[in-house]
Amino acid sequence: MANEPLLPEESGQSERTSIFDKIIGGMNALGTIWIIGLMLLINADIFGRTVLNAPIAGVAELVAFSIVGIVFLQLAHTLKSGSMTRSDVLLNVLEHRAPALRELILALFHLVGAVLLGLIAWRFWPSVAQAWEFPARHFMGNPGFFTVPQWPLFAIMQIGIVAISLQFFFEAAGHARAALARRT
Repeated sequence: MANEPLLPEESGQSERTSIFDKIIGGMNALGTIWIIGLMLLINADIFGRTVLNAPIAGVAELVAFSIVGIVFLQLAHTLKSGSMTRSDVLLNVLEHRAPALRELILALFHLVGAVLLGLIAWRFWPSVAQAWEFPARHFMGNPGFFTVPQWPLFAIMQIGIVAISLQFFFEAAGHARAALARRT
């Protein structure tokens, strides 16, 4: 119960956040599909190595690239679904003793998350732009064997950081409304 997200009716969720929910749901689904593709690639590499004595070039680089990309695609949905790891000891105590204070603490926590991730997005943007502008200098892998440009990964990370920052903000707003509703 402590990690349950607010229902749209409870949080006063608007049409805008409903569209945002679909976007982060799509990002989560894309991350899941990416996991399946990654598993197929790893299994094909294992088969190629053991049976055909012909490994697939760049699998290690693609796995490293993929893990980071998948995490950033799924972060916002993880927060929305209430699956983000946190310590609930104080929140559980406050749930029955001071529910308005609990909601206020959650609003503050989520607001701090929104601000911090907004700052991270702002500071990370120059790296994304530089990787896009100079792809020959920003790559993963071994030149002459296998390389992959970093800009797609950086762009996915930027999108994920902005999405989770917005989700933190929406969570903060929902908890602030709930705190006000419980005070009256």
